[in-house]
Amino acid sequence: MSKKKRRHKISKRGLPPGSLVYTGDRAENPSVVLSMWFNEPTYDEQHHYHPEWAGRSGGLFWTDVRGLTDTKLVGQIGQDFQIHPLALEDVLNTHQRAKMEEYDNGLFFVLHNLRLEAGTLELGSEQIALFAGNNFVISFQEDPDDTFSAVRTRAREGLGRLRKKGSDYLTYALVDNIVDGYYLVLDELDSQVLELEEEIYTKGINAAIKERIFDLKRVVNQIRHRLLPLRDALTRFQRTEWEMVDESNRPYLRDVSDHIAQLLDSIDNQRDLLDSMEAFYQAEAANRLNDVMRVLTVISTIFIPLSFLAGVYGMNFEHMPELHFRYGYFAALTTMFMISLLMLYYFRKKKWL
Repeated sequence: MSKKKRRHKISKRGLPPGSLVYTGDRAENPSVVLSMWFNEPTYDEQHHYHPEWAGRSGGLFWTDVRGLTDTKLVGQIGQDFQIHPLALEDVLNTHQRAKMEEYDNGLFFVLHNLRLEAGTLELGSEQIALFAGNNFVISFQEDPDDTFSAVRTRAREGLGRLRKKGSDYLTYALVDNIVDGYYLVLDELDSQVLELEEEIYTKGINAAIKERIFDLKRVVNQIRHRLLPLRDALTRFQRTEWEMVDESNRPYLRDVSDHIAQLLDSIDNQRDLLDSMEAFYQAEAANRLNDVMRVLTVISTIFIPLSFLAGVYGMNFEHMPELHFRYGYFAALTTMFMISLLMLYYFRKKKWL
């Protein structure tokens, strides 16, 4: 069974609420910022923090931060956009459940980007935080890898509705991009589950298969643990009455909620299938144990009359006529052999062997 890596969390014990301390395990990743401002005809991009663009009217400002080690930068962004200190604390505390919270000036999301580590059954997770206001969106990615490259390409090239809509649609697009990643993880997991099922029914069971069943169940439960709070967060997003959410965009919010429901159905199906495999494994193991016990019982049963004969003629009485019979030894062995054959024939006839 693969070993789960233990995270070494940085303690915040004794610090006041709202303290900006990065608690993740990616301290070696420097913070990189990309600022974008766009509307339908225009797209501007700078590879540094450019808060002045937020004051430009007629467009949408998006700042993407990759790497959370620069807590001063996170604090500065929070100050510039009046992000609540508790929300900023959650940005840097990377052990949060998925959630959505409403503040006076925007919506705050905590999400998780999942991936299966190459060649293993280890589930990798990156916390992503979003803060969406009337004309801006701030995204915080824990990893240096660009999770939102596809969304950025759509904005840069003017594809789809992204540059025609507001911050609610951009927020939807970012969330939907993360949810699409869950499909990739579940597709890979589904392939491994089906492969294991075929292997069980063609090659039988062994210790390695038992280990894979437990590893797959662990990953399935981890994914389900991520999906359940995400479903609740997206349900709140879909039903929010906050003014930034345009009614024309609510069908898109319902669509991404439907995707979560589909993912949960898929993960539940995989969990049921793995439960069936585990039950099959336990039944096969019990059958093998029963076979061993049946053989041992037959052997013991055969030796009962043999032990009786050996015990009778092993008694040390002086007057035992058979002891003086010239062929008594061979007669006793022949009798024991015939009894064994008759008992084996009887067991075979009864299909006990």
